[in-house]
Amino acid sequence: MGSRLAFILAVAVACLAHPAGAQTYPDRPIRIVVPTGPGGATDIVTRVVAEKIQASLGQPVVVENRPGANGNVGAAYVLSQPADGYTLMMGHIGLMTINAHLYKEMKFNPLTEFAPVIRATTYANALVVTNSLPIHSTKDLVEYAKKSPTGLRFSSAGVGGSLHMGFELLKVEAGFEAQHVPYTATAKALLSVISGETDALFADVLAAIPHISSRSLRGVAISSKQRSRLLPDLPAVAESGIPALANFDVVGWNGLVAKTGTPADRIKLINEHVKRALEAPDMAERMSKLGADVAVMSTNEFGAFMRAEDKKWGGLVKKADLKVN
Repeated sequence: MGSRLAFILAVAVACLAHPAGAQTYPDRPIRIVVPTGPGGATDIVTRVVAEKIQASLGQPVVVENRPGANGNVGAAYVLSQPADGYTLMMGHIGLMTINAHLYKEMKFNPLTEFAPVIRATTYANALVVTNSLPIHSTKDLVEYAKKSPTGLRFSSAGVGGSLHMGFELLKVEAGFEAQHVPYTATAKALLSVISGETDALFADVLAAIPHISSRSLRGVAISSKQRSRLLPDLPAVAESGIPALANFDVVGWNGLVAKTGTPADRIKLINEHVKRALEAPDMAERMSKLGADVAVMSTNEFGAFMRAEDKKWGGLVKKADLKVN
């Protein structure tokens, strides 16, 4: 009887030391919500990451698209789920660090209600213009915009993304006016420039390359401080020779986040698996073909990075007096 009692006590102590589920996560499928439509940069990056980590986690990783309001719809859904690590979200620049400043009625604060897990990728955008305009450089564009009696019209894939905000930053820093014409997808925004309906836009590099190569529109510059490996002949905006643009640097990015309150050990586990997947030898080349760069950050680094981005874009929204209902 004594040995049996000792065994029962030992089991009880073990259960207290290791609460149910602590050592078994994940014991069912994990969902990664993509707050954009299928086929875009955020969606493609998420699917590549999901494919890589499900084998090492030993559970299916399901990608679920919930687009709308520049990511707000998908984010609201994730916040309605338990903070247990089984529903994650692939955040992006617009949703995590721009929307709260841009939208008048935000029902949540992305930086406080989501916990950083890991930054995954960054991607530059290409500044392109319609062929009918005498614009061959960033300097030409700025000068044309300042002198044009009708003004410049620029398109984007929607309000609040890096394509839209990159051009708003260019306007503010270089000191010219331009009218924003938002579309619902990059392809539509590009077609508007090709047709001459609008004059210019920042487009993600991968989407811009076929049109630059076919000369259906003209490539002018790259939004990041470093030139793109995929478009090495295009100078960075920062290389324009315009002093006000010397530090111009706009990159889109994606990173996994979880609902605040998710256990730290689960966030750490996901971070480790995603980091290992992204740093695999084949991933840099695979991401490059998608127009992205592997840009892993730890949980703490990613949190600090998002706070800095929030400050940057919040300042621009205020300076440019941008607001959306």
